[in-house]
Amino acid sequence: MMNQQGSSIGRQPVMTRRLGLALALAALLPVSAAMADEEGYYVETINRSSGVMGEAASEDLSKTYLAYDKMKVVNEGPDATDMIMDPTAGTIVFINHAEKEYLPINVKSVMESMSGPAAEQMRTMMGEMTVKVEATGEAKKIGDWETKQYRITKTGMMGVDQEIWATEDVDIDVTRYTDMMSLSGPGGMLANSPAGLVQREEMSKIKGYPILTKTKMEMMGTTMETETEVTVIRKEAIPADVFEIPQGYGERDMSMQMPPPGSAHP
Repeated sequence: MMNQQGSSIGRQPVMTRRLGLALALAALLPVSAAMADEEGYYVETINRSSGVMGEAASEDLSKTYLAYDKMKVVNEGPDATDMIMDPTAGTIVFINHAEKEYLPINVKSVMESMSGPAAEQMRTMMGEMTVKVEATGEAKKIGDWETKQYRITKTGMMGVDQEIWATEDVDIDVTRYTDMMSLSGPGGMLANSPAGLVQREEMSKIKGYPILTKTKMEMMGTTMETETEVTVIRKEAIPADVFEIPQGYGERDMSMQMPPPGSAHP
């Protein structure tokens, strides 16, 4: 018994030293990806435009990161603008890398500030827009995914015809993010108005994640056609700093307009 105790006591300093050394090394090493990152989704999308008002047709790539209840869209090109959406905070941040600037927007505050005759006129015009979604029953495989076809017709301020091929093969729900950008969303200009509720109910007929979207828009005698096609969807560990504003970037004054994602800086 004494020998067992003595042997145990003799080992304790060694074990303590080893534990102390392990903790010291852990403090010097970077946090592992498994601890620092969160599994989310990475999506690549090809964006095509027919060109309008003399502009040439274009094709570019955007990368989307979904994790930490946030979404970041990274656009291609020297003058492209990235976007970070945080539904919990109610903010959308545009990042212009060419100018090393960022523009934070509080969506709720912006909507609440839209008052007066001009805003009411805009609400009336948007409320008159009709949305019709039809599930055609057509199905086809696009890339790695089985998709179903939907046709969307929007009338009002502009005429919009869309063809969407959506898949239910992937478990991605971007409703929180699309609601932030939608005038008929919960915090949008139409909010819970009868027109807004009808538009949201109609759009809810689209089941799954859009893989291929073809849009034809007519406004003031001008026609523009665009196409977005998802080519990559995969689960992967997303670092938290993906959603942070790069160091050294300055905040841009709200009164100065920052171009939308993918457009040229003025």
